[in-house]
Amino acid sequence: MDRAFFYLQHLFTPHYTNNHRPRILHTTPLVLLSIFLFSFHLITRTVTRVQPDILGVATNITIEKLLEYTNQERLANGQGSLRYNDTLARAAEKKAQYMFAHDFWAHNAPDGTTPWDFVIGAGYEYTYAGENLARDFDDSKGVVTAWMNSPSHRDNLLRGEYDDIGFAVVNGTLNGHETTLVVQMFGTPKTGYVAQQPGKTTNTRELPTPPFQPTQAVERIAEVHSLSNNIPFAQGVVTSPLINKIGLERNISFFIAGALLMVLMIDGVIIAKRRTLRIAGHNMAHVIFLITMLGLVIVSTSGSIL
Repeated sequence: MDRAFFYLQHLFTPHYTNNHRPRILHTTPLVLLSIFLFSFHLITRTVTRVQPDILGVATNITIEKLLEYTNQERLANGQGSLRYNDTLARAAEKKAQYMFAHDFWAHNAPDGTTPWDFVIGAGYEYTYAGENLARDFDDSKGVVTAWMNSPSHRDNLLRGEYDDIGFAVVNGTLNGHETTLVVQMFGTPKTGYVAQQPGKTTNTRELPTPPFQPTQAVERIAEVHSLSNNIPFAQGVVTSPLINKIGLERNISFFIAGALLMVLMIDGVIIAKRRTLRIAGHNMAHVIFLITMLGLVIVSTSGSIL
């Protein structure tokens, strides 16, 4: 018992046996911890590919919930509910598949294809149209909350001119990373009203659509149409692996970073209390570094919107 206590004291508190700096804060243990985290990431990534049912990304995003939360936000902000529209849903699904097929994450494709090409290509003639995108989220509520927390996406989601809405939730590999894409398409069907075209924006458009004519951009969309015409319309993505990969990696990273932060704080208190003069004292630099690392972990394991 005494030996175990002495070892813990040597590892986690400043002592004469460790040159008055916790052993875990020395260079070699920190390098070993870095190697462990890197190896752990490679192992989990490999297992996820081989056994996704055991270790994978837990996802529970359904179109029903996306529609429910979207209309809840609109009603709470004085706007009317949107009608679910199968044509816009098909356009959204084609857009998601096109992003996977051409490996890009943007409103406009590198080849010039725009969201409006998908809307027109699906057969929806519009006066107003809009698009919100999301990726790497694990539940429906998180997607809508992220859109509402972004001023431009919030304005798009709450826009009073829209009547219809469609969603697509599609799993695939984008830039070498397994992810779930969510596409939200808004629209107002074309009537006799002729809208004035505003300045260019990234995810909204108000424009009188001409009678449908095949264009070069729409012809490019046919490539994805041919790949997916026989696929039933997906209602969402729900996966429940035995262990959630993202949660596991996040918890391990938080545990290690939290433990090191605690050691740094204990070290600072003890050194100040003993008034020990230490030539190399970089506790504040260590704290800033660890806080930065925690921030990177949070950002890397959270979803993004466009």
